[in-house]
Amino acid sequence: MAGDSLPSGAAARRYARALLEAAAAADALAAVADDLETLGRALAEAGAGAWLADPRVPDADKQRVLDRVGAGAHELTRGLLRVLVRRRRHQVLLDLPRAFRDLLDAHQGRLRGVVESARALPDQERARLEQAFAARTGREVVLESRVDPDLLGGIRVTLGGTRYDGSARGRLERLRARLAQAELGRR
Repeated sequence: MAGDSLPSGAAARRYARALLEAAAAADALAAVADDLETLGRALAEAGAGAWLADPRVPDADKQRVLDRVGAGAHELTRGLLRVLVRRRRHQVLLDLPRAFRDLLDAHQGRLRGVVESARALPDQERARLEQAFAARTGREVVLESRVDPDLLGGIRVTLGGTRYDGSARGRLERLRARLAQAELGRR
């Protein structure tokens, strides 16, 4: 197949798009999304992704493991796993869960982002932020919480390629920049 020379990320998006379209037509988006989330977790385990991408491991062994991982998976998911192993596109499997999630988010009008704080953010605070950004963007917003002690205090949200910085460190850096501009203006 001509497209098989694509880098794995581009190929993963292509396969993910085909899977999304087939799952939507079969009214199986939720089931397939759950399958790929499970696959992503399994491949993230220590060494699993490297083992799967290793050309020295026989395809039959890879297929047996993927059959076990996908035992309860939807027929569409199992079919794609078999196709990828048959075509020796094991590397694509590493990027497939993320590519599918990104396409599904776009299909469902959902934005994903990250909220960073100096300390662990309570779930209800994260939920309030998601609601506030949803009202602002008109789309469902899902934020992943991360702790970054360097922020000192406050929060920083990255959503849809835009950073909203309400952290103490960010405010100090903006103050420093204004002071530097004031110094340059006096000279």
